[in-house]
Amino acid sequence: MLEMSVMSNLTDRLRTLVGETLASTRLDGVKPVRALRQALGTANDLAGRPFCTKEELAARNEHVGLVAKAAPEPAPVVVYFDGKDHRTKVKVEELLKAKNIVFRTLDVSEDEATRSFASSAAKGVEFPIVFIAGTAVGGLHELMQIDVNGELVRRVFGG
Repeated sequence: MLEMSVMSNLTDRLRTLVGETLASTRLDGVKPVRALRQALGTANDLAGRPFCTKEELAARNEHVGLVAKAAPEPAPVVVYFDGKDHRTKVKVEELLKAKNIVFRTLDVSEDEATRSFASSAAKGVEFPIVFIAGTAVGGLHELMQIDVNGELVRRVFGG
């Protein structure tokens, strides 16, 4: 791990040294030097600016740090409900809320096509039926099983 840090520091120092040389106006009065610097600057731009100033590198590293810290988007969770078993629906919702899982409840009591889809995708499990990322998990019993073995949070939040 220490070797990687040393290599990274060396690489950063080289990148900024070349980048600052390209950005310099020193010896711009000498036409061949100015032309070479312009050509290398253009090549650097076309290559995605691997050589840059210390300030630009610091800004990039800050941006990368912010992106790395951003939490991944959770998988969508939908609870299909047929309007009948309210007690089980409440238990499903309580379990999801306890895990800080955002979900959407979809009442399919008036939508035969969606009710048929949910029921067949869950292989006959009775409503309410939970789907995570478009995949049927099942009813309350199946949801509790994947919660107990730690799979629920992993499926929703990744990891």
